Parts: sequence; C-alpha cells; structure tokens
Amino acid sequence: MLGIAEQTVTAADGTAAVVVTPRGELDLAAIASLDSALRSALATAGPQPRLVIDLSDVDVLQPVTLGVLLDARRRCRTADGGLVLVVSTAGVAATLSETGVDSLFETATELQAALARISEAAHSNH
Repeated sequence: MLGIAEQTVTAADGTAAVVVTPRGELDLAAIASLDSALRSALATAGPQPRLVIDLSDVDVLQPVTLGVLLDARRRCRTADGGLVLVVSTAGVAATLSETGVDSLFETATELQAALARISEAAHSNH
C-alpha cells in the first residue's frame, strides 16, 4: 500500500521547500500516484521549485519508478529550482546505485540535511 504525504517546510533562512514523503512500495502500481503527487508538489512549490523527496519510509524502490523521479528532477532544474532525495535505507540506495542514477540526484541521509542542501542551492543561484 502506497501513501504519499506532502508538506511545505520553511528553513530558518526563509527558503521554502515542498517535502513529498511516499510510504510503502514504489513499484509499477505506484507510478501514477507518485507522478500525480510530484506534479502537485511542483505546482505548490512555485516558479523556482525546491523539492525534497523523502524516501525514508519506502520499503521497495523498483527501477520502473525512477523515470518519475528523474522527470521531477528535470522539471525542477528547468525551472531553476532544486531537488534532493532523502535516502536512508540500504535497499533504496542499492536501487539507485545499481541503476546508475545515483550520481544524477543530490541526496542526503536525513530530512534536515536535505533541507539544508536545498537552502544552500537556493542561495548559490542568487
């Protein structure tokens, strides 16, 4: 069963990021829900979207869902925004590594570190 939460978090420096937290299995059956949630988050995030996808509660990350994550990354970068994945489990890290996409994503092992990276990226673009 997949559940997806979305919240807007504002860092101490005022940088706002939308945090999307999927839970459960990210597999073929989850693609439409994940894509919809990420598109909604990008719309919420504004013209220079700062997006954190917290994969800490993901039990299974199947390679078939990586296209959705890569599309969100592309949309953020095209709009001069940023995207950081929270990768705290060995299984999710292994999937990213085995598929060769780990180098394409900015990652952090916890949410606070991801928010700090988004904040740093926002300020380096000014």
